[in-house]
Amino acid sequence: MPTNVLIAGGGPAALEAALRLHRLAGDRVSTTVLAPNSDFTYRPLSVLEPFAAGGAWTYPLARVAADAGFAHERGTLARVDAASHVVETTDGAQIAYDVLLVASGGVPVRPYARATVFTGSAADAEAVHGLVQDVEGGYTRKIAFVAPPGGTWPLPLYELALMLAERAYELGIRVELHLVTPEEAPLGVFGLDAAREVEALLRDAGIALHTSAPVDSVDDGHIALVGEELEVQRVVTLPRLEGPSIDGLPADPSGFLVVDVHGRVTGVPDVYAAGDATAFAIKQGGLACQQADAAAAQIAAGAGADVDAEPFVPVLRGMLLTERWARFLRRDEAAGDEHADVAGHALWWPPTKIAGRELAGYLEGIDEELGRVRGRPVQASLGIDARSIEVLSLHS
Repeated sequence: MPTNVLIAGGGPAALEAALRLHRLAGDRVSTTVLAPNSDFTYRPLSVLEPFAAGGAWTYPLARVAADAGFAHERGTLARVDAASHVVETTDGAQIAYDVLLVASGGVPVRPYARATVFTGSAADAEAVHGLVQDVEGGYTRKIAFVAPPGGTWPLPLYELALMLAERAYELGIRVELHLVTPEEAPLGVFGLDAAREVEALLRDAGIALHTSAPVDSVDDGHIALVGEELEVQRVVTLPRLEGPSIDGLPADPSGFLVVDVHGRVTGVPDVYAAGDATAFAIKQGGLACQQADAAAAQIAAGAGADVDAEPFVPVLRGMLLTERWARFLRRDEAAGDEHADVAGHALWWPPTKIAGRELAGYLEGIDEELGRVRGRPVQASLGIDARSIEVLSLHS
């Protein structure tokens, strides 16, 4: 009998795990994906939508299920009975499993009541589009982009700020833009070279950078920092992620699942987790896929597949994207800054926002089949060294 694998979640980590299991274990596993939606939405490109330069694409889960050999069950994980190997959904349905992989993500929380929160949803993209129109119309001239403290992935905030600066420059509009972040250096998680590059990009764009500056509250455009106060007309921010606190599974004080290097949830047999639901500090789609790969390999080995269950060793890959150019950032977290790269050309292939070993190439294939335009060559100068940039791919 095949091992009955249940994957809870419909995001990048869940689909990466399903695709990886299909490749490694084949008919040794019978996989079900529990996800509430009928489509997978690729959100990283939604930063382009407020500027009418692109947007998120969707992929039918029915198509992915057929290709990856899993059954799609509509629903959301609510509770796990680990002793009985049964989960319960928010609708009260019960689903049995031999092995459970939780990839349901974190819980987005609005960090500031009076700020525009960008999650990548269509509604949020429309709200930021309204801000862009206000800038174009001359109604709004002072904007702060504020990264909240705690679990979040700050890169989209940099993209939005840089694109708004580009738009204002093109129209000859003078704006006062601030980027406020609790990070010690801008996108410093990618290493010192990347932080210097990003700092230069912000400076050239005329964006005032405030680092090591956690913001507790935003009150009608008043932002209190350590030793400094900002008065702006609008504030754009990102959601802070909290743990899902799944009933029946042990979690850390913030509700995140603690896992080992193979994705096994501490203290619970036959339960794995990957992605933003875990206690790993960096919440990013590519790393979520790497966690999913490690978990899928361990599950496949347990199902009898002849595979090496390699542990999760994070390699951080990020694409900083605007309408005109892109920077590729890569850092091997285990090796430190000496294995960090920043370039205007692709540092991985396919050169995608979410660098999943299985997911990136799979979605690229669907895009090609559907005739979607996947990229455009762009030449632009960045900063004082006037380096040229080629955006090789934007979509899958």
